[in-house]
Amino acid sequence: MTKFDMAPSHSNVQELAAELSLSESACSRALQLAGLAPERSDWLRYINHFLMTVGALLIVAGVTTFFAWNWADLDYWIKFGLIQTGIAGLALLAWRLGIDSMGGRVALFSSAFLVGVLFAVFGQVYQTGADPYGLFIAWSILILPLAIIGRQAALWILLQTLLILALIMYWTQVLDPPNGWWQLAQLLGPLAWLSSTLMDSTLASLVFALNAVALIAWEYAVNRKVDWMQGRTYPRLVGLGALSNVLIPTFVFIVGASFGEKSNLGFISPVLYAVASVTALYYYQFRRPDLLMLTMLVFGAILIFNTLVGRFIPMGSGSILLLAILLIAQVAGAAYWLRKVSRRWEAQS
Repeated sequence: MTKFDMAPSHSNVQELAAELSLSESACSRALQLAGLAPERSDWLRYINHFLMTVGALLIVAGVTTFFAWNWADLDYWIKFGLIQTGIAGLALLAWRLGIDSMGGRVALFSSAFLVGVLFAVFGQVYQTGADPYGLFIAWSILILPLAIIGRQAALWILLQTLLILALIMYWTQVLDPPNGWWQLAQLLGPLAWLSSTLMDSTLASLVFALNAVALIAWEYAVNRKVDWMQGRTYPRLVGLGALSNVLIPTFVFIVGASFGEKSNLGFISPVLYAVASVTALYYYQFRRPDLLMLTMLVFGAILIFNTLVGRFIPMGSGSILLLAILLIAQVAGAAYWLRKVSRRWEAQS
């Protein structure tokens, strides 16, 4: 099959334009004729969706900031009344606009997010003493019907995030509270604390399992031709999370082993990483082509390989030069392989 027989794509149109020595304007015209260049209406729709999403996020952030700033000056009935009015009003707006419209999706997501603000305000007003993981579990339960009705990836991503936070907090507050230098990480902020807790191989494996189950269920629905689940945002984000859940502990295991560190660093994460990577490489190359997923997997493998090499070779200026050469060669090889895979997909389409 020649390039002229392939299905049109940006890459082969640009390659043909270069071989035929076409001008930039002629190449742009070829992309338009092939239906690969976005029209003015497409750009306006993308910009409209982007601004609407950003605007909704800013409004929700503004509501949260409003309560934080004016907390002492507001009566409790005003606090609850404003939030509950916002939740009900946004849900009504989503119904009025239609849950399949962009405005309806944004309104429904904002309503689900404000449920969490309501729980936070409730906990501050009544000082129930409940553990934080209970807040995220309750939040997840209440927005589950919205996620089922809404049929949008954003709500399921929010639900997945809440379940992960609930699992991490339950593990670190009830099952295995951190000690030693792990407690210091809590003082550096939520992101540093969450990152440090995922270096516990057992906890990271549980979070990986949660992400893996969600990813498998989503891909199963995609294969069953569920219309609203055909987008790739959710599986890519969850796939990135699942890969990180085993990649980071594997990296820490290799580095920690060099210094004799063994606590909380078991073999389970390296084993899960190897099995998950091989399985995902096969699936996203032959069953559900996804170049971004393959790219994440390949560069994760490059990180682990160079970490292993760096552990076993003696350190010195020569070793650093060797690692640099190896890294350049691996990145070049990965780019070549990914491009070759992409061309094979184009030839098969």
